[in-house]
Amino acid sequence: MTLGLPGHLARDSLSRALAHAGHCAAWVCLGLGVVVGAIGATAAGDPVGWTGAALCALMAITLLLVARRPTVTSTLLYLVVGTGTVLALTIIVMDPTYRFETTNNVALALPRVALVLVGGAGAGSVLGITWAALGYGLGEAATFLGAALAGAVWSPNIAAATAFGIVVVVRTFDGLSRRSDSRRETGLHRASQQTRELAIRHDYELRATARLHDTALSHLVAIAAAGSGPVDERLRDGIRQDLGLIVGRDWAIDHGHGTFADERAGTMWRADAAANRGGSGSDDAPTLENAFAAAANAGLDVRMTGDLAVLGLLSPARAAALDAAVAQCLINVARHADVDEAELALGYGGGEVTVAVMDSGVGFDESEVPADRIGLRTSIRARIEQEGGTVRLWSTKGVGTTIVLTVPEGGG
Repeated sequence: MTLGLPGHLARDSLSRALAHAGHCAAWVCLGLGVVVGAIGATAAGDPVGWTGAALCALMAITLLLVARRPTVTSTLLYLVVGTGTVLALTIIVMDPTYRFETTNNVALALPRVALVLVGGAGAGSVLGITWAALGYGLGEAATFLGAALAGAVWSPNIAAATAFGIVVVVRTFDGLSRRSDSRRETGLHRASQQTRELAIRHDYELRATARLHDTALSHLVAIAAAGSGPVDERLRDGIRQDLGLIVGRDWAIDHGHGTFADERAGTMWRADAAANRGGSGSDDAPTLENAFAAAANAGLDVRMTGDLAVLGLLSPARAAALDAAVAQCLINVARHADVDEAELALGYGGGEVTVAVMDSGVGFDESEVPADRIGLRTSIRARIEQEGGTVRLWSTKGVGTTIVLTVPEGGG
């Protein structure tokens, strides 16, 4: 029982609630003691009744201090006042005039029960039981001493013992249930953490699969477009560099029988791609560099409408994901559409950046795409959906294909 509270708050909150319930019961007992004393003083004309009523009222006031400020000092003060009250009332009540045979009577039960329900400073079941045991022990000791002074018979009070037993049972159950809830909460936290770790791992695996697919497919398209004869050195260096990033530099060197060329060829290649697309914007602004480069390698002419500046509304990560997805769309056009040109349209509206890739090729039915083809599912759709975007596709056989990629602006 934690009331939906965190573990470090539930312990204190439940302890205060149980202590407050005990204080209310103690005030009821002390109020009855005041009433009984007042009735005895007025109806029977016994002035000693006022003494008993005043002592019970003093205990009630001291208990109010404990409820307002549950410190060790206030708790000990209440126990001292309560012990003195029980001692005085025992001497008074056990006078032969009142004809009580033993100390196990209602008049002495009220202050002794209130003494057990002290609550006290601190939180937790152990402290609650400790204060209750101290109150019960002091009450019994005061009663025994009072009975000895009055020459009466001492007997344990059943009501006080019952109250103490109830406090022990309630506090023990509270402590055990909170410990069980804590174990369950730890198990739920561990399961939640494992679920988050699996989701993150799946996300990284999906990104890695898409990146590997894009890299391998783009190089295969570039090699196919190069035709017969020796492979261009610039293409060869690009393949070696990507293999070094994927499986390690040593592996690429061992299997390529050469070394990595410097980055001048790559720089020239990026400059050519920028020239092909019009090269607008600053160097730091997001572009579709990878998409235009993939189209150039595949021998695909791309006609673009719209402004590349809308990509500046996206975060670098989101712009890179869109660039990679568009590149995959253009590679698919080059491989499957049986055309050598495509159209690219960029736009912004409703807080979203949209890129449409259109061709007038052979078209296809998405439901007929084999399950092992991950280009559309992983490199395009999954990549865009990971950034909170959507992918819509329209394709008719013999007419062409249009893919619309929409990504919200901003991003992490």
